[in-house]
Amino acid sequence: MKKKALILGVEGFLGKAMWKHLQRSKTRWEVFGLDHAVSRTSKNIFACDIQQQRKLLDVLGSIKPEIVFHFAGGRFVEKKQLMEANISTTRCLFEVIAKIRKYRPRVIIPGTAAEYGKMPPRRRKMNESDTPRPLTNYGEAKYKQTCLALDYARDGHDVVVARIFNISGEETPSGLAIGRFAEQIVQIESGRSCAVIHSKNLDGRRDFLDIEDVCRALLSLARHGMAGQVYNVCSGRAYRIRELLHGLLALSKIKGVRIEEDEGDFSMSCDVIGSNVKIKFLCDWRPKVSMRKSLRNTMNSYRSLIRENG
Repeated sequence: MKKKALILGVEGFLGKAMWKHLQRSKTRWEVFGLDHAVSRTSKNIFACDIQQQRKLLDVLGSIKPEIVFHFAGGRFVEKKQLMEANISTTRCLFEVIAKIRKYRPRVIIPGTAAEYGKMPPRRRKMNESDTPRPLTNYGEAKYKQTCLALDYARDGHDVVVARIFNISGEETPSGLAIGRFAEQIVQIESGRSCAVIHSKNLDGRRDFLDIEDVCRALLSLARHGMAGQVYNVCSGRAYRIRELLHGLLALSKIKGVRIEEDEGDFSMSCDVIGSNVKIKFLCDWRPKVSMRKSLRNTMNSYRSLIRENG
């Protein structure tokens, strides 16, 4: 019999990627999705605001998935909206689960490297035992979500937190640095933009992982992670943003591109590199996608988007 998985936030970047990954998985899954607005026609995808508990109760109660990937939430400029999207939705989810008799699914909560804040001096990598000290509203909201989820774990819910670092690869959104660069380069390739790349300061160093490796890690944690635990999902390697931009340009069909870098405009994200020892030990998981391949996948997905949109 197929196992059931429900993806909350199935229309988002991570939700779409996880949907595809589960559909291709060698393990047989019956996959369901839920989002406040849906663009795909499928009997397994439901339009539902996760904070409408009655509707969510109907969906969960009828499906009873063994795994719930809680990817609803995201980044918002306004702090109140940010907190509601990431914290209120988490509270509603567990309150609904508690109302269903004899039902305790495994819930995967996606955290972020922004929870850690700034790396201490002389530290090479952050691990899960380090105390998070978020410096951004987003990092604060996600850390509060993590703490709330772990509170529910202590109350008997089956919860695993996957603290995901920076993502690259297929369909990386333009709101993330790699996606933003790829979009600009493809616009130049197609003749829709002049040969100029606009960027913030490029001296930052980040820990990047391809979206396919992220999805493999999340599925591994769904199957093997220990309840009430946090796991870094990262490559364990630092990449300079400048290096990755030049990598994307090397994969392009254009020459003579000018980079306009605002050296005084630093990203709010801190230079945080993660240790992936914990997830590697528990799940026998390793990153498989090279950075070059990940950058190529990012570029090709934007090329496909340009072709689809004419």
